[in-house]
Amino acid sequence: MSNIRNHTVTFSGSVFTLPYFAILVFVLSMTACGSSKKVAKAKANYANMQNGVKEQNLSEVKGASIDGYVLQNNDRVFFNALRSYLGNSFDTAFVSFNYYNSLDSTDATTYYYLAQIKGRYNYLKETLKDAQKSVALSPENKWMKSFYAGILAFNEQYDSAANLFLEIGRNNPGDRENSYLAASRLLQKAGKTEASIAILDTLLSYHSPNDENILQEKQAVYLKSGKMEEALQVTRQLVEAYPLSPEYLVQIVEIYELDNEPLKSADAVKVLEKQFPKNEDVTSYIFGYHLKKRNVDAVAEKLKDYLETAESSQEKDLSILNQIGAYMSGNRGDTSVLTYLSELTEKIVKDKPNNLSAKRLLASLNLYGGKEEQGVAMFRSLIGAHPQNYVLWTPLLEHYMYTAKFDTALEVLDHMEKTFPDSIDIPFNKMLIAEWQKNHKTALKYGFTGLDLAQKQKSKEKEILFYNSIAHYYHELGQHKESDSVYDALLVKDPENVMALNNYAYFLSERGERLDFALNLSKKTLEMDFNNSNNLDTYGWILYKMRRYEDAKFYLEKAVTVAGDQVSAVILEHLADTEFRLGNEENALKIWRAIDDAGQGSSFLKRKIKERNIYE
Repeated sequence: MSNIRNHTVTFSGSVFTLPYFAILVFVLSMTACGSSKKVAKAKANYANMQNGVKEQNLSEVKGASIDGYVLQNNDRVFFNALRSYLGNSFDTAFVSFNYYNSLDSTDATTYYYLAQIKGRYNYLKETLKDAQKSVALSPENKWMKSFYAGILAFNEQYDSAANLFLEIGRNNPGDRENSYLAASRLLQKAGKTEASIAILDTLLSYHSPNDENILQEKQAVYLKSGKMEEALQVTRQLVEAYPLSPEYLVQIVEIYELDNEPLKSADAVKVLEKQFPKNEDVTSYIFGYHLKKRNVDAVAEKLKDYLETAESSQEKDLSILNQIGAYMSGNRGDTSVLTYLSELTEKIVKDKPNNLSAKRLLASLNLYGGKEEQGVAMFRSLIGAHPQNYVLWTPLLEHYMYTAKFDTALEVLDHMEKTFPDSIDIPFNKMLIAEWQKNHKTALKYGFTGLDLAQKQKSKEKEILFYNSIAHYYHELGQHKESDSVYDALLVKDPENVMALNNYAYFLSERGERLDFALNLSKKTLEMDFNNSNNLDTYGWILYKMRRYEDAKFYLEKAVTVAGDQVSAVILEHLADTEFRLGNEENALKIWRAIDDAGQGSSFLKRKIKERNIYE
């Protein structure tokens, strides 16, 4: 057995750009298949950098002491490589670590850093190779294992990644929960339900048997794999453990519905109703349940119950409208339901003229049920009587925005602004209207107004929303420097904001700028959600822009598969362009023509088809 020495690793690297890295990897991986002037120049550049690294380390003397630390063989080479890495000189770090590796091929940490650098530039095969070596040389290092497991998962090698996470959890109690959960989710992706559940059961043995988060994980695994009886057992356990949470009784109803057990779901509804007789949201849900079943008498009874319950919270949105909307979206031709509900509500208004919730519901049903004038008049009357009640204004505003009556919507917003000067929704809706009218300069102005309010009110969710919008409007106005600056600031505040990561990456790719950095941004979105067609498209398109066409095709084809029937013309055209670059002209033409026949595609599409060439 050899005596393996490695330097300590206790952290992972950060996102960076690699100005020369692509050419360096190319030189190192190049075969002897002929040499162009470009290749010769690249070899010369690499040789010069390597010589520089060697000269930098000539002064090393084994046994010399630096601040009390006695140098071992080649330590100075390693520390100079690490200094370059930490100083963001990644091209020099890459050459330096390779030089150190030529002196000591048994150092795990060197392979780890080489994998980090290659991984940040998204050379997946090379990253996997070096990450695997680092783990083989230092099998107890959890940081190396975690990095390797993440790369395996990104490459859809779910079983292998899960095993590594399990090893980390077993050997490091402080990391057990996160590592076991990661392993369970990966095995679920691999279709290994029983193994996934076994890990969760093991994790439960270290916690309370009714741990809510772990039980929810088990429930999700069973539901995704279609094991309804097992999902019900876990949900019943949640009901017993958390009797004050109606959501789990609701989930039992829904599971029975998914499993086509109408009698059992009806019994579960009765239990839910008995347990939470005065809960507004529960009453609304039960109303929606009976509406889907078209149980006329039950619908009338639950509507009356709901409107009585809702009176205790007159400044809340009417949740019953969500139930009605959900029904109508699945039964668009059934307008008789709206008529029936309007008649029921009108009767309740007559019987209880002081019930504000009934009046609000009737006004909404009129507004969206073909009686627009009556609905508008009712809401204006209600606003006149209760001008400080914010929820009376919003249906009227939404109606004008939905029907594209933007001038009237802006008038309503101006009136609202006088009564509710601190409402973040007002600049947000004005921003949306300006965007829909393609007036990005005005949209930008309202974006900054909303951002200011969000920051003053410490609303991080709205702050992030406005940051994303402002960056987008700067992009649309051609102010790319400002757009990039806003995205940079946003990603400091919220490093895992998928919308910002994806849009920033895509905008950079469209400009052909900082493609290595863009690819890293896009890679983060895939690490969080690999089954998102837009994220896959962005990643593939950046690879296309980098002329890595085979890699691009893999991700673009996956984007098409994930999108299914909802695939966009943009994704298809990206795939067709990639096919063309790979020499598959007939495939490209077939896709281009299909897009054109659908009346979609870029402004270059017809020219591509006519001239059988690429234009971007």
